[in-house]
Amino acid sequence: MKKYLLFFTFILSFVQAQNKLISGKIMIDGDEELINLEKINILNSNSDVKTTANSDGIFSIKVNLNDELSFIGGGIEQRTLKITEAIFNKGFINIHLTVEVIELNEAKVFTLNKDMLKNIGKEKSFQEKMNDEMGIVTHNFKAKLNLKETETSVRRTIGQVGGLSAIGLFKTITGAHKKIKPLPKIQKSKQDQIDDLKRFYTENYFVEDLKIPKGKVTEFIDYCFTKYNFGKLLNENNYDEILNTIEEQAPKYLTKLKSEE
Repeated sequence: MKKYLLFFTFILSFVQAQNKLISGKIMIDGDEELINLEKINILNSNSDVKTTANSDGIFSIKVNLNDELSFIGGGIEQRTLKITEAIFNKGFINIHLTVEVIELNEAKVFTLNKDMLKNIGKEKSFQEKMNDEMGIVTHNFKAKLNLKETETSVRRTIGQVGGLSAIGLFKTITGAHKKIKPLPKIQKSKQDQIDDLKRFYTENYFVEDLKIPKGKVTEFIDYCFTKYNFGKLLNENNYDEILNTIEEQAPKYLTKLKSEE
């Protein structure tokens, strides 16, 4: 019985040793300002563990070697990434996602006729003909002409590119590209940034993986933040360097705690 228990303990320890928290940054290739990065889900298909990115596209998730991560979200093409040995050892990845494209079977470009009624395929009613003779154009008729002009603009765009992204279609109809401007980033205090790092890497990571005492996690992050200029690294989105520093300094910090006892 003891042999089986020891064997089970060994197997469990081996599996846990393979499990690692990695971090990453999501980058959208084109029109990033219109994609809500916080709505992108990251799913570990092997363990069913999932998480979401923050507003900067940064995420953190536990993986094993050869696990597959799926990136799913509205307006983007789904992507699957296999955790290779290089990614597993590095502990940080940059993942590029592309905007979802709507492929149409057929796209035709129509030349506008001088007679706008022919563009909407409608004959004038007797009343409309009378209105024309009297120089009156009804609101209902104007609305239909405006709708057709928008439809023609969309078709012309589709014909030029052979397809249209969901965001491109939205821009064509609404003119959103003229209205949307990126918002300036709000400068956070040092304590807010420390709290963000603690939430991002999770308290469990500091306690279980790095062996930092639960009551000392904030102090440890503050120690690294001050000594290694984490504020600058955060502004540069250099989470790879932050993670490396945290893992290098954890043993030194633990030694420092023991010497103070």
